[in-house]
Amino acid sequence: MELVGEEKRIQALFSEARHADEQTTPTFVGVWNRAQSKTIRTPRAFNLSFVAATALLVCALVSLAWWVNRSPRSQNVLVANAPPISNVVPKDVQQPGGFEPANDPGSKPVTQPRSGERSRALILAARRQAVLVAASKKTLRDAKAIESWQSPTATLLDSPSEGLLKTLPQMNQSVDELKSFLPNQPK
Repeated sequence: MELVGEEKRIQALFSEARHADEQTTPTFVGVWNRAQSKTIRTPRAFNLSFVAATALLVCALVSLAWWVNRSPRSQNVLVANAPPISNVVPKDVQQPGGFEPANDPGSKPVTQPRSGERSRALILAARRQAVLVAASKKTLRDAKAIESWQSPTATLLDSPSEGLLKTLPQMNQSVDELKSFLPNQPK
């Protein structure tokens, strides 16, 4: 079979394209050697971006810990808003070890705190008491709310014949009366 003019031209174009591909395509040996050399290299010990991200994370954790330790507690906010109770008198505090200071002959007499320290202690005790009262009222209110909760879908579970299903027949009821509660059956 002889090639016609158009077929010769197409064959020439394909051979030129194949020749151009062969020129630009790397050899298998070259690709293989480059792949082998990449796996042999040891990775760099520290990447700069990894070090920077780790340092930033450590700084964030340290500042968070510092902020948590320095921030005022939520109880202090409640205590600051609580009204002071002026008629609270602190009870005698028992010393560690279970003995009273007056009964210990070798102890020094206990000095009364100065009026400023005592009033500050009274204010703090009153505020603590107010916070505890407020917390107990809130807890009681929450408990009552939980106790009185009812499911919004509980009424959907009720049936009209629920009273019959929850009661037992009495001995003096006749069989005919009991059959009246059953669904209609052919007689």
